[in-house]
Amino acid sequence: MTLLQVVAEADPERKAIVSEHESLSYHALWQQAEALACALQQNYGLQAQQNVALICRNHPASIKALFGCARLGTNIYLVNPEQSAGQLLALIERLGFTFVIHDPSLTATIAQAKLGERALPTHYPSGPALEQLAQTLPSSPHKLKRTTMGRIVVLTSGSTGQPKVAARRPSPLNVIPPFIALLKQAKLHHYRSIYLAPPIYHGYGLAMLFIATALGQSIHITERFNAAQACDLIAQAQIETTIVLPIMLQRMLDHDAPALNPLRCIIAGSAPLAPTLASATLSQLGPILYNLYGSSEAGFALMATPAQLAQKPNTVGQPLLGVRTRIVKDDKQDAAPQQIGELLIRSAWSINAQDWIATGDLAYRDSAGDLFICGRSDDMVVSGGEKVYPIELEQILQTHPHIAAVVVVGIPDPAFGQRLKAVIVCKANQPLDEEALRTWLKPRIARYHMPAVIEFRTELPYTPLGKVDKRLLI
Repeated sequence: MTLLQVVAEADPERKAIVSEHESLSYHALWQQAEALACALQQNYGLQAQQNVALICRNHPASIKALFGCARLGTNIYLVNPEQSAGQLLALIERLGFTFVIHDPSLTATIAQAKLGERALPTHYPSGPALEQLAQTLPSSPHKLKRTTMGRIVVLTSGSTGQPKVAARRPSPLNVIPPFIALLKQAKLHHYRSIYLAPPIYHGYGLAMLFIATALGQSIHITERFNAAQACDLIAQAQIETTIVLPIMLQRMLDHDAPALNPLRCIIAGSAPLAPTLASATLSQLGPILYNLYGSSEAGFALMATPAQLAQKPNTVGQPLLGVRTRIVKDDKQDAAPQQIGELLIRSAWSINAQDWIATGDLAYRDSAGDLFICGRSDDMVVSGGEKVYPIELEQILQTHPHIAAVVVVGIPDPAFGQRLKAVIVCKANQPLDEEALRTWLKPRIARYHMPAVIEFRTELPYTPLGKVDKRLLI
């Protein structure tokens, strides 16, 4: 809130949030967040250190709630609204939230939790709603006490089920190094408008929201991502920067690449960036693509620049300023260049700043110091005694001219222990059969990389965070 107030006072009329529903200046956003904080304290008794869940998609009300609750010093839990009713109810019971702010589409589910007046929808045609509180200034002055900062808690699950808590207490001093690194390398401070496509309940979208706020950018959001809507928005509003998941970038390129010409900077993150997608983006839009690597526990850690991606489209680049990395073998000794091991990260802004964070990703470093991700450690397959990395086969299959998308997973095999399964989506009107694909693959891969099973589908299953849901493919 202090950050938002500083920006609001410096340029009060500058657009802060632009969406399908509402457009807000920085002054209006700060004023409504302050009014909301007053109302939540007066009407619902919210206080510092209480646990508040925000179960919302990307819209202005969710951003007002985020800043308003932060103003009170509450602990903010960002919850994925795409979860099933059973998952949400189990989470509410397990974490025992003091208060829940939710999208109106979840009203029936939240009612089953029997929270009573401890739940508030963001919008409602009649009755109390967050938007009404935010847009109604208190009739009598209410001075909010200065509070200590609460925690921001991102619930991470990826594609493995039970959400894990990744909590951190924000520290301006700790976020300065990655902030400066992004300014220096991606030159974000040169641009005045940004399309924030990832969900704000995810650490990637949340961090980029705060960075865009600090820069006083006009932040364009859509409640749900839609490639056609995103392309139209970028073209019509002449947006200069966009933050995307790789699957979002792929869909926008496929839908209408020329509509993306206003962009001067694209930052892709939160999921692996296919080398073919990196090359296609650079070829069609120019040297504007950055590949950002990080995790909820470690925060932003590595970034590949357009120049690095042009030479090595599969790299995640080098550590940001203030980040230290290690690649360790099974015996916990440091790996040599070109040797694969688990990537460890240490920085002041990770959850445990004094410890090395084990990312669970396998990686190697080349002689120039650039890092390359080889997939998750639990994705590695041991087939007939050989260590096999599914991502290697994926990257080769992605170069086939008829393949639009592919994912490779390990499956049990009675003879070899494990084998590979390739699930493939073909491009429209470019069919492919298994025999032809195996013939194409044979001279390009090692014997142990040949998939035991090739399955063709019309589309791949994705989680709400843009990652392939591999559980549904095995």
